[in-house]
Amino acid sequence: MGIKRLFRSLPTTFTLFMGLGLTLSATLWVGRWERLTRQSEFQKQIDNLTTSLQRTTNRYNELLLSVGDLYRVADNQVSRQDFHRFVQRALRSYPGIQALEWAPRVTAAERLAYEQALAAQSGWDQASIFERDGAGAMVLATQRSEYIPVTYVEPWQGNEVALGYDLASDATRQVALKLARDTGAIAFTARIQLVQETADNQYSFLVFLPVYSQPAPTLAARQQHLEGYILGVFRVADVVEEALQDLNFGIDFYLYDQTASPNERFLGFYDSALQRVVTTAKPMPQAQPRKDFLCSARQTCTQSLYLGQREWRIVFLPSAAYQLSYFPWGTLATLLIGLLLTSSLLIYLSRWQAELERTRELSDLKLRLFSMASHELRTPLSIILVSAQSLEANRAMLTPTQQTNTIERIQTAAKRLSQLVSDILTLTRAEAGKLEFTPEIVELTPFCWQIVDEVQTSLNPGQHLLFEPPTALPKAFLDKKLLRSILLNLLSNAAKYSPADGKIQLQVSLTSGALQFQVIDQGIGIPPQAQDQIFEAFYRGNNVGTVQGTGLGLAVVKTCVDLHNGQLAVSSQPGEGTTVKVVLPWVE
Repeated sequence: MGIKRLFRSLPTTFTLFMGLGLTLSATLWVGRWERLTRQSEFQKQIDNLTTSLQRTTNRYNELLLSVGDLYRVADNQVSRQDFHRFVQRALRSYPGIQALEWAPRVTAAERLAYEQALAAQSGWDQASIFERDGAGAMVLATQRSEYIPVTYVEPWQGNEVALGYDLASDATRQVALKLARDTGAIAFTARIQLVQETADNQYSFLVFLPVYSQPAPTLAARQQHLEGYILGVFRVADVVEEALQDLNFGIDFYLYDQTASPNERFLGFYDSALQRVVTTAKPMPQAQPRKDFLCSARQTCTQSLYLGQREWRIVFLPSAAYQLSYFPWGTLATLLIGLLLTSSLLIYLSRWQAELERTRELSDLKLRLFSMASHELRTPLSIILVSAQSLEANRAMLTPTQQTNTIERIQTAAKRLSQLVSDILTLTRAEAGKLEFTPEIVELTPFCWQIVDEVQTSLNPGQHLLFEPPTALPKAFLDKKLLRSILLNLLSNAAKYSPADGKIQLQVSLTSGALQFQVIDQGIGIPPQAQDQIFEAFYRGNNVGTVQGTGLGLAVVKTCVDLHNGQLAVSSQPGEGTTVKVVLPWVE
């Protein structure tokens, strides 16, 4: 039986594991595809951001080169008015530019004449070359061999404080000045604080383009013939915000100057929600970027910009809003569809197996019915036939007592045959779902006495059937035919398996709104291992011996009790008798 059940469950088990396996595989594949798609989209977006920043800074470089072309065409003789007119259009087009300036090279011997000319051009009573002291205050520049003072500055408003400032007086600016002079190419400074800056923690940078008095192909020539510098003044925040004003992907990033010393590298943090660069944010440790599936490796979220002989590094991070905008709908849909298909297939397979099992059981039932009919139906028919033939052939020779006995045998066999046919019809109709339940009002006391009188005639000699109804047994709303089958089968079984002098009791009581019928005998009992199967059709215990029976009685009882929505319980010990309790709902 266990092996058969195992084999019957194999299709369902195989379908379950196969369905779950395919669903899991498809879900993992779709999840990986969605992650790769998201990663590819994220990479494209950070590439676009990087490209936009690079393109913006390249435009600034081109602008400086165009001003350099002006100086070259004019043989470095560009007046303040010419400088002003030339850069106005660029300043209007590029709001990220803080200022465009011209800073000539002034030797110590030329300082006095320069300061006098600067005062005349600016309209000030007195103009000087100045620098910042250790406290950040503006003071006259100390004596040194040469100066790089800011001479032209556009726009003037807001930047006038920079006029006359010696760029070479600051170490950070001086590094970029020398690099531009010696290479003849554009050079960016590290982060600085502008002299005209009023806000704290506002990082800026300068871009220098050297101008020579004549072609200078060698390092010595470039150092000797330096005329001055065209420079652009930029705030980091302005440059980044201008570059990304039309791009808002919800991606944050940290900006670092990799060429600077470690403690001077941080340039700012771009907050995509605000679309602003903030420098008050705590710099993220560059060695430990935040990990998620979009930035599984440091290299995937890091881009570099090469600007004026410096390297800027951008470390991108998907913002919280960016991460929340991603939901693996495809993965979830694949999982749900897979589970739904697997469940549907399992339901279909279970129903198919249940129908197959039902068909198999019906087939087994038919086989057992035919087998039983060939024996159990033939026996009473044979008794009836033989008794009838004997009565017909020997009627004149038989005494009245013998004739009565023969007729009683025919009646007993007919009753047995009738009960057997009734049981078969009951089970067959129940299996087909066509057994009707038609309750009616039943007078229990006379009904039970009628059943008892009917069973009394079939008791073995010496057996006693006891029925003592309560004094106030109520009426009940029950199916009389089904109740009759219940009591007849239980009492017949009790008589069949009880000894010749055994007592059989029928007890009826009303307790807690339910009718309780108990049939108690002193028969052979039911083995414990058989008590779970005694309600199956055609099943008989292994201790019945030669007692004839069909194994249908308790199956019929259970069917009739179930139609009443009742309960059936058996208590038995081998050799000590059996108690069968039937509890039916009571409706007044």
